[in-house]
Amino acid sequence: MVCEERLGSVKDEAYQGRLVDYVEFDWHEAHKKLHRKVSRDGKEIGIRLGDWVLSRGLREGEVLGETEEGKLLVVHLLPADTLVIQIDPGHLSMLARTAYEVGNTHGALFYGEGEYELLTPYTEPMFKLLSGLHGVTLKREERVLDFGRAISSADHGHHHH
Repeated sequence: MVCEERLGSVKDEAYQGRLVDYVEFDWHEAHKKLHRKVSRDGKEIGIRLGDWVLSRGLREGEVLGETEEGKLLVVHLLPADTLVIQIDPGHLSMLARTAYEVGNTHGALFYGEGEYELLTPYTEPMFKLLSGLHGVTLKREERVLDFGRAISSADHGHHHH
């Protein structure tokens, strides 16, 4: 089976009550056009997406197709090793500084769950870089990095030569 489009979200009214078969993706696969996957139910799936995925990415709950048995093939983003960045409300200037530092290393940056929480894929250099910022608390956790909550996505950006 080959999927070539996103058909909507599993939350859409048209898909309510339908059986689902999840297709799992690591966060860094969300901007790739070609995939060969096996769904949770064991279905082999080829995925060939358009250029739109390079800038937008796949998002949690998107419907990619339907199996012969009528189950929806739905994107499921797996949790990733994540640096959770909490900015103290008394040091809001650190939001801009943190965003600058992550962007300067071409790291992806996501909104977290709270008002002053940001997420980026965990790397030891990023942890060291941000740990020196006043008013910034860091934790390492498994979190879903969903491009529906992206501030930036450097997985496909420009490169320095």
